[in-house]
Amino acid sequence: MKYTTIFFDLDDTLIDTALNSKQVLEEVYNDYTIDKYYPSFNDFYTKYQSINLHLWDQYEQNLISKEELKKGRFEQSLRDFTSISTEQSLEMNNDFMGRVSNKKNIIEGVENILEYLQPKYHLYIISNGFLEVQDKKIKNAGLDSYFKDVFLSDHVGKNKPHPLIFNYALKEANTTSTDCIMIGDNINTDIIGAKNIGIDQIWFNPKSMEDTSHIAPTYTVKTLNDIRTIL
Repeated sequence: MKYTTIFFDLDDTLIDTALNSKQVLEEVYNDYTIDKYYPSFNDFYTKYQSINLHLWDQYEQNLISKEELKKGRFEQSLRDFTSISTEQSLEMNNDFMGRVSNKKNIIEGVENILEYLQPKYHLYIISNGFLEVQDKKIKNAGLDSYFKDVFLSDHVGKNKPHPLIFNYALKEANTTSTDCIMIGDNINTDIIGAKNIGIDQIWFNPKSMEDTSHIAPTYTVKTLNDIRTIL
């Protein structure tokens, strides 16, 4: 076998974070009577998503802190309608994160591909997600038994695609860049980050998005089951 070790991204590669977040946001929309400001949940969801994605992009580039992301997404989503304190926005965010960590939606085919890979490879997770929720998400989704360890940006102080988090994972997994491969859905954080330090990559691209980075991932798959043709 060419590889001995596989690094997986977590959110939207293994766990269906997009669906889990949307379900919880609708709960938050109802429980916090956000319909006073947005006439429909879809209006709120569209606004929140735009803000949240922008904040995550800034966070992954190390332009803002974790705390700024956590307080900013609800604060900015509501500031056109009402004044919301930092304490209130963090309370809402913490409630949101706690609920998301209990959701169990996973990407189609996850358990089958992990059952296939685990006997053949050492499996690890590399994630930019937050320490206080990622372990809970993995356990509640029933995926913890497949992985030898989880490496979070919170552990090293840098987010993917920064080389530091990948080098940290290589050291902790006692492997080299030529002996492992990275699987993830985010071309900018997972694929470019791995490529920059010489790790082969599998871009999980279920929506057939265009690779605007033009970096040519080592492999591209549309379903997790397609990984069987590579590994």
